[in-house]
Amino acid sequence: MCLVVLGCQSEKAAPPPPPKPVSSITPQECRVFLVKARATLQELGSRAGVAYSQSMEETAIKDCAADVTAGKPMALGRCVLDAKSEDEVHKCFPTYDQLKDRKTP
Repeated sequence: MCLVVLGCQSEKAAPPPPPKPVSSITPQECRVFLVKARATLQELGSRAGVAYSQSMEETAIKDCAADVTAGKPMALGRCVLDAKSEDEVHKCFPTYDQLKDRKTP
């Protein structure tokens, strides 16, 4: 009888809400992420005809921290932070051609 009651209860119980997205980095890691990615970002900017500046980096750090605090996933940041070489950092980013050829929705 107990199994029947438990079975009925689980059918009537509302499913748990989906988990909130968890950022793969913390707001405090945003500066380290962007400093570590600086060379790659400068290269991508150069290929696009944009000079990557200190003010751009500071804005990106603030935006990163705000996104992470808001619970938006940040897989790219974790990839860069975990990279052991500049080559590994570079591989975290899409290539310039991938970005250039991307179709907009």
